[in-house]
Amino acid sequence: MVHRLEREGLIALDERKEVHLTKTGKRHADSIVRRHRLAERFLVEVLGFEWWKTHEEAERLEHAMSAEMEQRIQNVLGDPQTCPHGNPMPGVTGRPTKPLERVLPGATATIERIPDQFEHEPGFLEYLDSQGLRPGVELAVVDLRHGEPIRVRVDGAERTIRADCGQKVWVRA
Repeated sequence: MVHRLEREGLIALDERKEVHLTKTGKRHADSIVRRHRLAERFLVEVLGFEWWKTHEEAERLEHAMSAEMEQRIQNVLGDPQTCPHGNPMPGVTGRPTKPLERVLPGATATIERIPDQFEHEPGFLEYLDSQGLRPGVELAVVDLRHGEPIRVRVDGAERTIRADCGQKVWVRA
Protein backbone atom coordinates (compact mmCIF):
# COMPACT_ATOMS: atom_id res chain seq x y z
CA MET A 1 0.00 0.00 0.00
CA VAL A 2 2.81 2.41 0.91
CA HIS A 3 4.55 1.78 -2.40
CA ARG A 4 1.31 2.29 -4.31
CA LEU A 5 0.72 5.64 -2.56
CA GLU A 6 4.31 6.61 -3.34
CA ARG A 7 3.89 5.68 -7.04
CA GLU A 8 0.71 7.80 -7.15
CA GLY A 9 2.66 10.76 -5.78
CA LEU A 10 0.64 11.02 -2.57
CA ILE A 11 3.46 10.24 -0.14
CA ALA A 12 7.25 10.36 -0.08
CA LEU A 13 9.65 8.31 2.00
CA ASP A 14 12.65 10.09 3.47
CA GLU A 15 16.11 8.59 4.02
CA ARG A 16 14.90 7.06 7.31
CA LYS A 17 11.89 5.49 5.52
CA GLU A 18 9.49 7.82 7.34
CA VAL A 19 6.33 8.61 5.39
CA HIS A 20 5.38 12.21 4.54
CA LEU A 21 2.47 13.53 2.51
CA THR A 22 3.41 15.28 -0.70
CA LYS A 23 1.61 18.50 -1.70
CA THR A 24 -0.69 16.36 -3.86
CA GLY A 25 -1.20 13.94 -0.96
CA LYS A 26 -2.03 16.80 1.41
CA ARG A 27 -4.62 18.21 -1.04
CA HIS A 28 -6.16 14.75 -1.41
CA ALA A 29 -6.25 14.19 2.37
CA ASP A 30 -7.76 17.65 2.95
CA SER A 31 -10.42 16.91 0.35
CA ILE A 32 -11.43 13.69 2.13
CA VAL A 33 -11.53 15.42 5.52
CA ARG A 34 -13.61 18.26 4.04
CA ARG A 35 -16.13 15.84 2.48
CA HIS A 36 -16.37 13.96 5.78
CA ARG A 37 -17.00 17.13 7.79
CA LEU A 38 -19.50 18.45 5.24
CA ALA A 39 -21.32 15.11 5.36
CA GLU A 40 -21.47 15.34 9.16
CA ARG A 41 -22.91 18.87 8.97
CA PHE A 42 -25.44 17.76 6.34
CA LEU A 43 -26.53 14.85 8.51
CA VAL A 44 -27.09 17.16 11.49
CA GLU A 45 -28.52 20.28 9.85
CA VAL A 46 -30.58 18.77 7.04
CA LEU A 47 -31.39 15.21 8.10
CA GLY A 48 -31.69 15.83 11.84
CA PHE A 49 -29.07 13.38 13.13
CA GLU A 50 -27.77 14.01 16.64
CA TRP A 51 -24.36 15.77 16.53
CA TRP A 52 -22.70 12.86 18.32
CA LYS A 53 -24.07 10.21 15.95
CA THR A 54 -22.68 11.27 12.56
CA HIS A 55 -19.22 9.75 12.18
CA GLU A 56 -20.07 6.31 10.78
CA GLU A 57 -22.66 7.66 8.33
CA ALA A 58 -20.25 10.37 7.16
CA GLU A 59 -17.56 7.70 6.62
CA ARG A 60 -19.84 6.03 4.09
CA LEU A 61 -20.86 9.27 2.38
CA GLU A 62 -17.41 10.86 2.05
CA HIS A 63 -16.22 8.22 -0.42
CA ALA A 64 -19.36 8.33 -2.55
CA MET A 65 -19.53 12.13 -2.77
CA SER A 66 -18.76 13.69 -6.14
CA ALA A 67 -17.24 17.16 -6.48
CA GLU A 68 -20.64 18.45 -7.64
CA MET A 69 -22.41 16.94 -4.63
CA GLU A 70 -19.76 18.40 -2.31
CA GLN A 71 -20.33 21.87 -3.80
CA ARG A 72 -24.12 21.58 -3.55
CA ILE A 73 -23.95 20.47 0.09
CA GLN A 74 -21.60 23.35 0.83
CA ASN A 75 -24.05 25.77 -0.80
CA VAL A 76 -27.08 24.36 1.03
CA LEU A 77 -25.25 24.61 4.35
CA GLY A 78 -23.95 28.12 3.69
CA ASP A 79 -20.25 27.21 3.56
CA PRO A 80 -19.85 25.92 7.14
CA GLN A 81 -16.52 26.61 8.81
CA THR A 82 -16.59 23.63 11.20
CA CYS A 83 -17.97 20.14 11.59
CA PRO A 84 -20.64 19.49 14.26
CA HIS A 85 -17.83 18.65 16.70
CA GLY A 86 -16.33 22.13 16.23
CA ASN A 87 -13.26 21.15 14.21
CA PRO A 88 -12.43 23.57 11.39
CA MET A 89 -12.80 22.65 7.74
CA PRO A 90 -9.46 22.18 5.96
CA GLY A 91 -8.11 25.58 4.97
CA VAL A 92 -10.04 27.37 7.73
CA THR A 93 -8.02 28.72 10.63
CA GLY A 94 -9.71 27.74 13.85
CA ARG A 95 -9.95 30.03 16.85
CA PRO A 96 -7.39 29.57 19.63
CA THR A 97 -8.43 26.80 22.00
CA LYS A 98 -7.10 24.97 25.00
CA PRO A 99 -8.08 21.83 26.90
CA LEU A 100 -10.72 22.29 29.60
CA GLU A 101 -8.16 21.13 32.19
CA ARG A 102 -6.31 24.45 31.71
CA VAL A 103 -9.30 26.57 32.79
CA LEU A 104 -8.97 27.84 36.33
CA PRO A 105 -11.78 27.18 38.82
CA GLY A 106 -14.17 30.12 38.87
CA ALA A 107 -13.58 30.95 35.20
CA THR A 108 -16.07 30.50 32.39
CA ALA A 109 -15.33 29.13 28.93
CA THR A 110 -17.19 28.16 25.79
CA ILE A 111 -16.77 24.68 24.39
CA GLU A 112 -15.21 25.12 20.96
CA ARG A 113 -14.39 21.61 19.75
CA ILE A 114 -13.80 17.95 20.43
CA PRO A 115 -10.53 17.07 18.64
CA ASP A 116 -10.76 14.36 15.99
CA GLN A 117 -8.91 11.71 17.97
CA PHE A 118 -11.52 11.87 20.73
CA GLU A 119 -14.70 12.19 18.66
CA HIS A 120 -14.18 8.62 17.42
CA GLU A 121 -14.04 7.14 20.92
CA PRO A 122 -17.14 4.93 21.31
CA GLY A 123 -19.77 6.57 23.48
CA PHE A 124 -17.73 9.67 24.35
CA LEU A 125 -19.73 12.21 22.34
CA GLU A 126 -23.00 10.70 23.52
CA TYR A 127 -21.74 11.01 27.10
CA LEU A 128 -20.91 14.68 26.55
CA ASP A 129 -24.35 15.28 25.06
CA SER A 130 -25.99 13.61 28.07
CA GLN A 131 -24.15 16.11 30.28
CA GLY A 132 -25.26 19.07 28.18
CA LEU A 133 -21.75 19.57 26.81
CA ARG A 134 -21.38 20.29 23.09
CA PRO A 135 -19.64 22.92 20.97
CA GLY A 136 -21.07 26.38 21.61
CA VAL A 137 -22.12 25.69 25.21
CA GLU A 138 -20.78 28.01 27.89
CA LEU A 139 -19.73 26.47 31.19
CA ALA A 140 -18.18 27.60 34.44
CA VAL A 141 -15.49 25.51 36.10
CA VAL A 142 -16.42 24.95 39.74
CA ASP A 143 -13.63 22.56 40.75
CA LEU A 144 -10.85 20.99 38.71
CA ARG A 145 -8.06 18.80 40.09
CA HIS A 146 -5.80 16.78 37.83
CA GLY A 147 -6.98 13.19 37.45
CA GLU A 148 -10.23 13.70 39.36
CA PRO A 149 -13.80 14.26 38.15
CA ILE A 150 -14.44 17.87 37.18
CA ARG A 151 -17.27 19.96 38.57
CA VAL A 152 -18.79 22.40 36.10
CA ARG A 153 -21.90 24.57 35.93
CA VAL A 154 -23.89 24.34 32.68
CA ASP A 155 -27.17 26.22 32.19
CA GLY A 156 -27.30 26.94 35.92
CA ALA A 157 -26.95 23.31 36.93
CA GLU A 158 -23.83 21.88 38.53
CA ARG A 159 -22.55 18.64 37.06
CA THR A 160 -19.66 16.34 37.85
CA ILE A 161 -18.06 15.05 34.66
CA ARG A 162 -15.41 12.46 33.95
CA ALA A 163 -11.79 13.47 34.55
CA ASP A 164 -10.79 12.64 30.95
CA CYS A 165 -13.04 15.47 29.71
CA GLY A 166 -10.31 17.82 30.90
CA GLN A 167 -8.09 16.67 28.02
CA LYS A 168 -10.77 15.83 25.47
CA VAL A 169 -12.97 18.94 25.55
CA TRP A 170 -11.33 22.05 24.13
CA VAL A 171 -12.61 25.49 24.98
CA ARG A 172 -12.24 28.96 23.54
CA ALA A 173 -9.09 30.48 24.94
